[in-house]
Amino acid sequence: MPAEYPALVLVHRQPEVVPTHWHSGVEVNYVVEGGGSVTIDSRVEALHPGKLCIISPYTPHSFITESRGGKAPLILSITYDSSRIERIYKKADLYVMSVDSARARDEDRQALIDLCLRMIDTTRMLGPERVFGINAILFDILFLLYQNFVVRCRPRGVRRATDTTILAIVSDIERRHKEPLTAASVAEAHGYSREHFSRLFRLSTGMTFKQYVTQLRVEDAYYLLMEEQVPTLEDIAQRVGFPSTRALNRAFMERHGMTPLEYRRTRLGKSR
Repeated sequence: MPAEYPALVLVHRQPEVVPTHWHSGVEVNYVVEGGGSVTIDSRVEALHPGKLCIISPYTPHSFITESRGGKAPLILSITYDSSRIERIYKKADLYVMSVDSARARDEDRQALIDLCLRMIDTTRMLGPERVFGINAILFDILFLLYQNFVVRCRPRGVRRATDTTILAIVSDIERRHKEPLTAASVAEAHGYSREHFSRLFRLSTGMTFKQYVTQLRVEDAYYLLMEEQVPTLEDIAQRVGFPSTRALNRAFMERHGMTPLEYRRTRLGKSR
């Protein structure tokens, strides 16, 4: 993260898949052009122009961005560095936020969208004032988020774990998710009982072990489906770790609402 900013600011301009991840700072996304989908804590939402997302700290999420209507994606992503924000406010990472917060009015949501659009314009600036402009907008967004979009505050005792142990386990799963993993085998490899591992994993990620592995495999399947020479479903299922094409179809349907081949035909048609 650049030293001069309290957040990482990215403007996505190409179709891509952002794998499942989480961080201890709040994230804001705004779609100007293009589309795709975002998965937040296993809940899938469509991305479309005008879509505003607020992702709370420690919440697992992933993105698929796509061209729509002949237009490439133009999506702003702002991820705050909790270590810097906590120097100002110690409890910053404990708050759960939502675009649909009861405290937020339509005017507040529009104000947040306007700040996102200003941020995109400001990132195009070339002069030395660019740094000040970006920082001003970042803190304006923070003020708006914590004033109007907070849903609740987590007690410190139930803050999702981010220690080196769970991060090591997640890294191991991400590296080996194409293998026939089970919760029991991963738990044993890291010295836990299956029951304790399952509780720890759910607390730390907000997802079950099975949900997390399935999500990683569906993301891999998406990559293969978008290849010019698409492999057979049997080959895709085998390469990404699903035990059968039936399991692949079921998982893909749950996330995207259609079969893998239907999804490929639909998305390629929309990108032309």
